[in-house]
Amino acid sequence: MKFNRRRLNHWLKTIQQLQTWQLIAILVLMVFISATLLRLNNLGMIERRNAVIAADKAGDPQQIRERLMELQEYVTSHMNTDLGKGVYLTESYNRDSAKALEQASAATNPNSAVYQQASMTCRARFRGSAESFRNDYVQCVVAEVGALSSGSDPASGVGLPKAELYRHDFVSPRWSPDIAGIFVLLTALLLLFIIAKIAFTLMARAILKGHFRQLWS
Repeated sequence: MKFNRRRLNHWLKTIQQLQTWQLIAILVLMVFISATLLRLNNLGMIERRNAVIAADKAGDPQQIRERLMELQEYVTSHMNTDLGKGVYLTESYNRDSAKALEQASAATNPNSAVYQQASMTCRARFRGSAESFRNDYVQCVVAEVGALSSGSDPASGVGLPKAELYRHDFVSPRWSPDIAGIFVLLTALLLLFIIAKIAFTLMARAILKGHFRQLWS
């Protein structure tokens, strides 16, 4: 294969016209923009997650479903919106657990007196403190019932809801075709171009240097 020194010199000069430091400066700017857009994606997730929590506190089932749907649509279509351990409907769980306790304390329940006594004991113990997602108050009632009525499973009579049913989590894509994803892609392509430019420049110089050595040998 005939060595075309002029063509190689032409391509070398063309690439060298794009100064590497200029490309690196553009790369730094694009990295900053990409990071900012990714942060905005994450803030959008936090805003919608807080809306779910607010709806849960309000206690409107329809509103809770709508806010959950909005959160799901956003998380599944935007990168960098991972929910971590998910979002918990704490208040919904507490409300449903309280209803279960009320039903257990109803007069139709043969063990209602036991549940009522346990409820009074635990209400006095947890007075003035918020009930966490672990629902310490409900667990206290179950434990008290177990102490007052040995030989039976206290939780079976309450019918407590399963805590895992109140946890919602959605998968965020590794890359999404939104503005943040586009900037991340362009930044990656620019980085690859800079690496290729440096590699091509070094390779072309090495080839030219070797060619001139052959001419003088």
